This record gives sequence, structure tokens and C-alpha cells, in this order.
Amino acid sequence: MNQSPQNDEADETIYLTGEISVRFTTSPGDEDLRRFTARHGLRLLRRNEFVREQAVFKPVDASRSLPDLIQEIEREGAAKAVWANTLRRFHRAA
Repeated sequence: MNQSPQNDEADETIYLTGEISVRFTTSPGDEDLRRFTARHGLRLLRRNEFVREQAVFKPVDASRSLPDLIQEIEREGAAKAVWANTLRRFHRAA
């Protein structure tokens, strides 16, 4: 995924990793995750071992818009929260 850097609320540069995290309202089973990935064109990368309701996904089509995908999942209503995973450069205070 070739995403351009973006700026956050503090005007710091962030880079999208091409992954999204989803926190479901309930802990999904394997079959639930399979249907979810098929419905949204995603690949399951990993589940959060400490928060069973949360998992990380990557679009099968790397050119897919992450903001559009996030909105699509939010509209569906099965997720408590959805966000794009990002990297940023931190600056040490002087």
C-alpha cells in the first residue's frame, strides 16, 4: 500500500501501515471472522491475545482506501471501534 504521509491533530506526520484494527462488540469466533473478512475483502493478520474482541486486518486489495473501508465497517454496526494502524516519529523533549 503506497499511502502518502498524513498529519494528525498535533500536526505530526503519521504513516498508514495498511492495516486496520477492529474491536468488535463481542468476541467473534473463527467462523464469524471468516465471514467478516470475506464480506469486507480483508485478510486476518492476528488477534489480540489480551482483548479477545480485537483483531488486526489488511485489505486483500492494497489499493483500497482505508478511510472508506473504516466507514463501511462502522456503518455495519458489529464493531465498537475501527481505526487505521499508523507509525509515527516521536521526538524526545529537550
